Amino acid sequence: MKTFLTSFLIFVFSFCQAQLKLDKKDLKNLIAMGEIYSLNPNARGEEFAKSMDSLRTPKLNNIVDKSIEIGKAQKTILDSKFLSRPSNDELIMWYVIREIHYNRVSKTKKPRDVKDVAADVLSRKIDERWLLDNYYYRISGAVGTLFNESDLSAVNINIETLGFKNKTEKAIFFFNMVDRLIGGRFKVLMTLKKNDKIVEFIKKLPKFNNKDYYYYQDFDFEDFDFIGYEITESYKKRDINNLYDTLISHFIALSYIDGKKIGEVVYYNSILYQPKYFEFSVAKKDLETIYERSK
Repeated sequence: MKTFLTSFLIFVFSFCQAQLKLDKKDLKNLIAMGEIYSLNPNARGEEFAKSMDSLRTPKLNNIVDKSIEIGKAQKTILDSKFLSRPSNDELIMWYVIREIHYNRVSKTKKPRDVKDVAADVLSRKIDERWLLDNYYYRISGAVGTLFNESDLSAVNINIETLGFKNKTEKAIFFFNMVDRLIGGRFKVLMTLKKNDKIVEFIKKLPKFNNKDYYYYQDFDFEDFDFIGYEITESYKKRDINNLYDTLISHFIALSYIDGKKIGEVVYYNSILYQPKYFEFSVAKKDLETIYERSK
């Protein structure tokens, strides 16, 4: 009974009653921002910055500042102003921008009027976890771009100080950051058998809570359905699986370049050695086999 009640309360209070009230100017400018973003999702260039800046209002200032900062992809994107959890009102406005973009690029749905798209988002309940994932997807993209050329090894990202409500929100932040820093990057490099390049990036990674990223394994939260771009899937199966792919590449590359003993540090201190999470990985059977041999 207690478990059921806990799950029910998590479900109920994870939804944000949108109904954000925007005046005509704020709404008009937010819709314009969505259209500008959709044509330039990386937020790059002086023209993008000027266009966004021209749409400032007191209500939209944070959206403008962060959009421009995303395009710059400089170390300032790691400031708490950008990494901290925004208010729900701000998260809803970011979701309006997302939905305007998806409405334009959809290959399966007939585009709707952008005013209708915005009105729909602003009138319905939206899972806060979806809102949060959308925001950190935008921010982490800039962090990933910054990491292309920057050594972030002196940076510590303290997840505990960013205003998250619970371990679910912390995990959403963590998954986005790690995936955009090294997730896709490691997959490509592993396919190309560039173990040396993987190790180069490993040495430039920031810390999370004063430790290497692989130490973070606080993923005992209620799973939920996540709606991405025209697909609904288990959040844990998507993101824990992605993390496993990253960790496997990390472990293999480090073992090849620096030796088995160094690689084992990653294995024994990460979810590679946590069987309770294996079910979320497509490599479940391999992980179980290695685990049994390593005990």
